[in-house]
Formats: sequence, C-alpha cells, structure tokens
Amino acid sequence: MPHKIEVFSANCPLCNKVVDEIEAGKCAGCQLIVHNLSENLELARNYSVRVVPTIIIDGEIKIEGQPDIPFVCSDETYAHFKERYPLTIQLTRPYDDS
Repeated sequence: MPHKIEVFSANCPLCNKVVDEIEAGKCAGCQLIVHNLSENLELARNYSVRVVPTIIIDGEIKIEGQPDIPFVCSDETYAHFKERYPLTIQLTRPYDDS
C-alpha cells in the first residue's frame, strides 16, 4: 500500500541519514517529500514539529528523530510505527465556505 511520507529536515547529518534510510527502504509506490524546515514553517506548525528530523506518515504517524526500527515498507513496519508514534494533534483544514 503506497504511503505519503513527509520529512521535516534542516539538512543536518541526522536528517540526511534518515532521509537516505527512508529512500532506501520505501517501495516504489510511496511518495517521499522532504520539507526544509525554514521554508515550511507554517506546515511545520500544523504538525507541531519541535525537532528535526520529524517524519509524518499518511498524516497519522509522527516520528521525532530516528525511528526505533529500520525503515522498510511493509504492513508490519507501519503497524509498529502507528502504535508507537501516533500523530496526536488534530490537523486543521482551511475553512470551506462553499
């Protein structure tokens, strides 16, 4: 199942290592987006990003720093991440007045 993986980065050595590990472990269907923190402050605030790297997966998982297991695209990995690193904020959507 393809996933949307967003990484907030400051191009630090740990950020680059995490991005490289995700790139190596993700499947072809997964979308990896790397956000430069200083250029995406509003989006970072929406996710309550406090440290880099921060990984957001499908808007449901939030990993601050390096994951505790290697990043491999599998149902088991995502189940582990979802249990261990749930995204606990409510994302706000722009008001639609239509």
